[in-house]
Amino acid sequence: MEITSFYIEISEKNLINNINYLKEKYKKSVLPVIKANAYGHGIELIATALYKNGYKEFSVARLNEALKLLKNKELKKCKILVFETIDESYFSYIKNHDSIIVTANSFRELKNLVDNGISSKQIQLKIDFGFGRNGIELLDILKLKSYIVNKNLEFSGIYSHLYATDFNEGKELIDKFSEIVLFLGKEKFQMIHIQNSVGILFYGAQDFMTHMRSGIFIYGLQEEGFFHEGLKQVFQLKGKVAGVRDIEESKYLAYTSKEDLSNHDYKNIVKIKIGYGDGFLKCNENSMCIINKKTYKILSVTMDNTFIAGDDSISEGDEVILYPDINLIRNNTEMHICEVLPLINDRIERVLK
Repeated sequence: MEITSFYIEISEKNLINNINYLKEKYKKSVLPVIKANAYGHGIELIATALYKNGYKEFSVARLNEALKLLKNKELKKCKILVFETIDESYFSYIKNHDSIIVTANSFRELKNLVDNGISSKQIQLKIDFGFGRNGIELLDILKLKSYIVNKNLEFSGIYSHLYATDFNEGKELIDKFSEIVLFLGKEKFQMIHIQNSVGILFYGAQDFMTHMRSGIFIYGLQEEGFFHEGLKQVFQLKGKVAGVRDIEESKYLAYTSKEDLSNHDYKNIVKIKIGYGDGFLKCNENSMCIINKKTYKILSVTMDNTFIAGDDSISEGDEVILYPDINLIRNNTEMHICEVLPLINDRIERVLK
């Protein structure tokens, strides 16, 4: 790594703190969601850290994410739930790899999986409450019940999702989900879960559920109005000052006329080696960073470099922290917290601490 390069530092301590906090507060097991490169934190790094600390059940969106993890010999001992429908060309592979738990996203998919020899104990059922994404539709629940009874099936689990619902509607959906689980036979399912991170905060632990399915909370990603005091930010995007220049006599800063910059109150321009070519987008212009424990404004983001309004206290090699408080990201950039790190590509190394 170059001395002035940026990297994402992952705190194993904070990661495990967050999961243990949720477990202890709600007295339920946590099913960590590590899709989208673990929300940008690094899927292999996060999975390995979790496994080392005794967590051996994960969930991902796509099969290729699970296959990437299973290249690690240790992680082959884990159970990895895949949310999205899996192509039939992989059925023979899945039958021989019981680490992979597949989702039946429709009644037809369930029948197809079973007909192709995939054990129901390697399947979780997803129930659709009308979000327009996927899942077994409510009109198929009676057929599903008959099918389960006739085939005497037992499953890895059953789940649904709370998305963009208000409090009362979310509570109604939890109640409906509970009714469906009881109707199908709670004893048929090893794992039962519906609540995402915000659902955990809103509704607490439900007695009939076995797990809480959490993505953003295990990484300490929170937004105003959805806040847990016990959660800690897992990542820090860190690097060094690559250079400091006085551009008082210059007309331009990189590709921008100085007259077009939002801030003219600075003595020196600080350059750092990260830009939109790394996934640090131009919408970060006018947001704040930390250098030597002091706050400074970002003036310009180019493909490979970012320029900051500095002062005489900053020197080449000083540490820079970007996104120091991820919970403020929407105010600063209008991005959702889930967008930030997945955009940071593999030019920026992830390092476990």
